Amino acid sequence: MYFNARMSYIHAMRRKIPSTQALLAFEAAAHRGSFTLAAQDLSVSQSAVSHQVLGLEQDLDVSLFLRLPRQLELTDAGRSLLSRVSPALDALEAAMLDLASSKGEGGTLELGVVPTFATKWLIPRLPDFLKAHPYVTLNLSTRLLPFDFSLTGLDAAIHYGRPDWPGTASEYLMGEESVVVCSPALLSQRLLQHPADVLKFTLIHQSTRAQAWVAWLRLAGVDDTPAASVGPKYELFSMIAQAVKAGLGLAVLPRFLVADDIADGTLAVPFELPLSSDFAYYLVWPTQKAHWRPLLQLRAWLREQALADRPADIF
Repeated sequence: MYFNARMSYIHAMRRKIPSTQALLAFEAAAHRGSFTLAAQDLSVSQSAVSHQVLGLEQDLDVSLFLRLPRQLELTDAGRSLLSRVSPALDALEAAMLDLASSKGEGGTLELGVVPTFATKWLIPRLPDFLKAHPYVTLNLSTRLLPFDFSLTGLDAAIHYGRPDWPGTASEYLMGEESVVVCSPALLSQRLLQHPADVLKFTLIHQSTRAQAWVAWLRLAGVDDTPAASVGPKYELFSMIAQAVKAGLGLAVLPRFLVADDIADGTLAVPFELPLSSDFAYYLVWPTQKAHWRPLLQLRAWLREQALADRPADIF
């Protein structure tokens, strides 16, 4: 009698929850729109992610993704599940950290960041992070290229490039598309009627993206020309934006960094031909910092902010 009652109690307490590996694989694939990219983020094989998601779909008896030729697209059921799974995984992660942490909630986090990304995207959002985590001090330093964490004292960095930084782990934040920008005066004078017309003006280049104009002109169907590589080089996007506003030339700039300038009419987009990139923005950290509480708090917050800023990038 006791045995039967005990087994009934155990059965009642049994939860219908899939493995955390399957849920993590689903979440990563939903965010990245690709089993291959999700596998890179999780440091597992593509087949492992695919099998975990397939197993989850079989357990739930529902399709979570439309498997299109070049990408994954969430179904209605997949979107519904994602909206519930991500907060649950964040809560589970936080609970584990609460038990494992012996250093309390505070700490000073040294973050290296691409300068214009910091001023135009990160800093305007930071009050939200500091309100949620008042005991974390976040110090920002400018970094444009990968570096050796052991030589800098930095705890993490927001990096534009690929997630192949030796000795680190990384998390995808967002992709990027760039557009040609000019002063509104040029647009009003109708001096830019065709993509090849940009070659009549000074082309301003960003020093670490010297081929941006070449790539954009190819996208626009303009024959390769040495003129695409000629022009002044500036180190910071913020400098380039100001130079374009001053009428010093045209530039290819990330849309999200100049969105406010375009909206308020201080910059104009003469051609709606966005240039995509294989590069993206990643949060990168040394592997030994992976379970440090302030970094995990920053990771969760950045993930939430970036996801809200790129709704079309989920699928």
